[in-house]
Amino acid sequence: MRDAEGALDRARDDEANARARVEQNPVDAEEVAALAERLASWQAELAALRRRERVYALTLREINAAEQATMQRATRYLERRMGPDVTRVTGGRYRRVRVDDTNLGIDVFSPERNDWVPVGELSQGTLDVVYLAARLGLVRLVTGDRRPPLVLDDPFVTLDTERGPRALELLREIATDFQVIYLTTSDRYDALADRVLVLEGPTIVDEDREPEGVAPA
Repeated sequence: MRDAEGALDRARDDEANARARVEQNPVDAEEVAALAERLASWQAELAALRRRERVYALTLREINAAEQATMQRATRYLERRMGPDVTRVTGGRYRRVRVDDTNLGIDVFSPERNDWVPVGELSQGTLDVVYLAARLGLVRLVTGDRRPPLVLDDPFVTLDTERGPRALELLREIATDFQVIYLTTSDRYDALADRVLVLEGPTIVDEDREPEGVAPA
């Protein structure tokens, strides 16, 4: 009995101490419960975000792989299409073209250097020829079996008297598939064109008269 009474007293003391600690605790039980619910919500949101991140990462890897494969096919196509065109317009001086798979940078093989040379190091006329061949190749690649009209704004202005006519003959061949509209301020290609249309320039001049309804300042 004495042992039981002693145990009872100790239990009462423990209870009193526990109550005192609870009363001294500044955290409200309801607040703890609310925070626990918010924590569970945040954990669920974090799990959802992690799943989304895994989906995005997988999608990005697949897109990058598809882009690389597409770029490789496109660059090989451009190399095949550009080579003959560049060869023809440059009179055989440049025959080989290389297109970078990552940035579409273009190199040509220089017989003088016996090495590949970036097109940016070539003369402006040769550079224009290479870019024209690249644009024509891209048009064929993108349009597929469609044939939209091609509008060219004086792309041969930097070409000499030899390369200019050769480039226009190339356009005449392209014109069997595409309608080619060539805008130029020069008449040196008129004899090679199927049809020449002269567009008259503006003729009205400023006669230093104030517009109607506007008072002089």
